[in-house]
Amino acid sequence: MCSIFGAIGRSVNERALESIRARAQDRGRDGGQLVRYELGHGNVAYLGNWRATPTTEVQYGELQPYSGLVHNGTVANDKELGGLPGEIDSQALARVLNRSSIWTFAKSLEKVIGSYALACINHETVLGACNYKPLHYWSDDYGNVYFSSMVRHFTDVLPFGQAPVSVEPYSVIDFLTGRSIRLPRTERKRAVVVCSAGLDSVTAAAKLRAEGFEVLLLHFRYGCLAESKEASLIPLIAARLNADYAYQVLPSYPRYCSSLFSDGSAIAIGKYGAEYAHDWVPARNLLMMASAVAYAESHGYHVVALGNNLEESGAYPDNEEQLSTLLNLAMPYSVQNGYRMQILSPVGNLMKHEIVKLGLSLGAPYELTWSCYRNGDHHCGQCGPCFMRQTAFARNCAEDPVFLDW
Repeated sequence: MCSIFGAIGRSVNERALESIRARAQDRGRDGGQLVRYELGHGNVAYLGNWRATPTTEVQYGELQPYSGLVHNGTVANDKELGGLPGEIDSQALARVLNRSSIWTFAKSLEKVIGSYALACINHETVLGACNYKPLHYWSDDYGNVYFSSMVRHFTDVLPFGQAPVSVEPYSVIDFLTGRSIRLPRTERKRAVVVCSAGLDSVTAAAKLRAEGFEVLLLHFRYGCLAESKEASLIPLIAARLNADYAYQVLPSYPRYCSSLFSDGSAIAIGKYGAEYAHDWVPARNLLMMASAVAYAESHGYHVVALGNNLEESGAYPDNEEQLSTLLNLAMPYSVQNGYRMQILSPVGNLMKHEIVKLGLSLGAPYELTWSCYRNGDHHCGQCGPCFMRQTAFARNCAEDPVFLDW
């Protein structure tokens, strides 16, 4: 809604700060004050704000900073915090937030219901905090720290090759020392595992169960050849893992977009099918993860996991563990304020033979799993997943139970 900006240090470059201030106006056109504060140990702080006044309001009253505090966001309980008639909701924060230390500051933020990125002075430093509202900072070579709401506000300030640092969502930071602490969020040890009924996702679920998670297997129907076979095994696997299960349907794919929707004649064979994504399904894992996050939040789960793994990341972009890392960056902006959601890749750093070794040690019900791209009575033994599966068990000198009567 708004932008906050400022700096702290002994030799703040006012030209750089003015550049940040000018660019920060893209988040609001009202206000724009920049106030200087003398702090201890020779440090000087600056706080500024551009306000995007809501359509239903008229710009009035005192402008930020309020008693050395600037705020971007909406305070839903400002009246309960002592907000007065005619005040902008941010003004209540200046009276209720305890700035004596980073710890008291974090504790006092627990009273606030709403959204915020804010910065405020105490006698020695500038404290910053944010939940899902963005806040970024950059330190120059002289120990001065500049902060603002958006990365693009630093465009004309940063030396080539440098980038501002993002304040971690749901945290408090001392801009002068860099010390930070996390703010509490709702979190329970409950995980939704996107489960195909294959080796990787079943092993991921077994690993989370062994770590004490309550687990639900979420299986997606999306029209692949093996859909009925996979779906029929999910209740059996869930029972063995003492887990719940559910089904969801992904939007229909056109049948020509992947060999997994054909009659099976185009499916890549053996090593050829294991080393490249010949059987690619467009953005499948991304769609699954988005749906799984919505399911998890609506049912009170705080983790979503899938069986992406190191081996298949060589062939499939959406098996790369980096996908989970990047999706985690989006989670604070994808779920309700104060709700913590994590994307986990329990076997994301493992090769196929390492996954099998782990699953065997955990007693994963491999005899109930289905890896084959086809939908026969038994695994075909020829497609890429069958090839990798057989090789992985062989490297562990173990018999694969699905091939014992093959």
